[in-house]
Amino acid sequence: MLRQASTDAQLAEFAATFRADPYGFVMSSYPWSEPTLPDGTYNPLAEKFGPEAWQKRYLLKLGKHIQENDDRIAIGLQPLVWRGARSSGHGVGKSTLVAWIIHFLMATRANTRGVVTANTQSQLETKTWPELAKWHRMFLFKRWFEWTATSYYFKLSPEAERKNYMINATTVSPDNTEAFAGLHNERGTVLILFDEASGIHAKVWEVAQGATTDGEAFFCVFGNPSQPVGEFADCFDKHADMYDIEFIDSREVTHTNKNAIADIIRIYGADSDEAKVRVYGQFPSQAYNEFISRETVETAQTRELRHDSGAAIIMGVDVARFGDDESVIAWRQGRDGRSRKNLFFKGLSTAKLAAVIRDQYMITKPDAIVIESTGVGAGVIDVLRDIYHIRVVEVHPGAVANEQEHYYRKRDELWSLCRDWLVKEGCIHDDPLLAQQLYSIQYTLDRFEQKIKMEAKEAMKSRTGLSSPDRADALVLTFGVKVPRRDSQLHTQKGGDRNQAITDYDPIEYAAAA
Repeated sequence: MLRQASTDAQLAEFAATFRADPYGFVMSSYPWSEPTLPDGTYNPLAEKFGPEAWQKRYLLKLGKHIQENDDRIAIGLQPLVWRGARSSGHGVGKSTLVAWIIHFLMATRANTRGVVTANTQSQLETKTWPELAKWHRMFLFKRWFEWTATSYYFKLSPEAERKNYMINATTVSPDNTEAFAGLHNERGTVLILFDEASGIHAKVWEVAQGATTDGEAFFCVFGNPSQPVGEFADCFDKHADMYDIEFIDSREVTHTNKNAIADIIRIYGADSDEAKVRVYGQFPSQAYNEFISRETVETAQTRELRHDSGAAIIMGVDVARFGDDESVIAWRQGRDGRSRKNLFFKGLSTAKLAAVIRDQYMITKPDAIVIESTGVGAGVIDVLRDIYHIRVVEVHPGAVANEQEHYYRKRDELWSLCRDWLVKEGCIHDDPLLAQQLYSIQYTLDRFEQKIKMEAKEAMKSRTGLSSPDRADALVLTFGVKVPRRDSQLHTQKGGDRNQAITDYDPIEYAAAA
């Protein structure tokens, strides 16, 4: 018993020397280049001499962060949260680094608590968590810890106290985030670790972030960049200032199959999305079911605007009433969806919104007002027509499309017209929310009829955690009517009054404005 206590004391003293040195810890805690394990069995590390270059960089940066936090604490400042994000091609050793991070924190910090989750139960049960078991068998400190199918804990603690020194492996969902409840550890260490983070729901990210507000917190995310939108993608773009980030190329990792990698590049092309995701660790230009690419939206935001005063002015109105959704008024004149300021409102009644639309109608004198006629939109249309005597074009999103051979519904067709406009000539506002709504929406393509069907608003909100795509829908609605150009002789009779509602377009014909 004395000998065991002495051994544990020596191990604890040894572990303490690596408190701010995760790379040194990894190099010292596993039998690198030893011919066999201590029990005489085969050593998987017999011909390995340490981490891959990218893993070493991560560990060194993590150690620097810890040392800087120690310096902050020494002068009375609160520690900062470690947020590390790595996007990689396939087979680079992400799960291995996950195991090392868990071992490092558990061995160097008493009462570490945490949760490891992945995008699917299969990923967690067959890849992420078994990798920890593999490294546990070679771990210098394995006598302290116990691996189970769902947890990794300090087994020398009394059983009643083990939950305070434990990492749990569990899948979570937007409706099941209990794993993060009570994870706060004011005087200890908290680890939140996402594997294959691109598939983890936005609500889970939100709850997990809330668990990093106490104590010494580490938020580590790893994944293949399969989707160019979402919380994982935002780590490298929208929130890049909050994360330590790096893209890991599979070609730069020693153990990857270079012939298979070369085949991917040869078959799909060096600039293909397949090569970006599976090899370079870069986000694709467009998700497999993403309707409008991020690149297309960014181009429309920065494209030089050439005004066309002869084009018709179309006002699109997406109506909401209460909650987080917005009522939005947007304008488009030919290629110009930028020069007129879009308007956003929350909580307006149908009567008040109709009054705003009337005022904007008098100011901008649009050639058509297009409003979706479902839900509360119908009330706004009634007020505009009956009280203010303003003509409105109704669009019912579930109506039959003009081109029935290509689209299931009117809404699918209008989104397609908007996409074509964005690709060819459209100029839109530098509005991050509008952009996100445009490139986040997805679609399906019927395998037999080859018809496009756009994702429903509620489905998009549930999948992304974003608000309803109101700003995007207002722009899309401007494609809900075909209006002659202002400089067309057919548009107005000689001497006609531009303030009067137009009467020479077909409100049933929905197509891009001429």
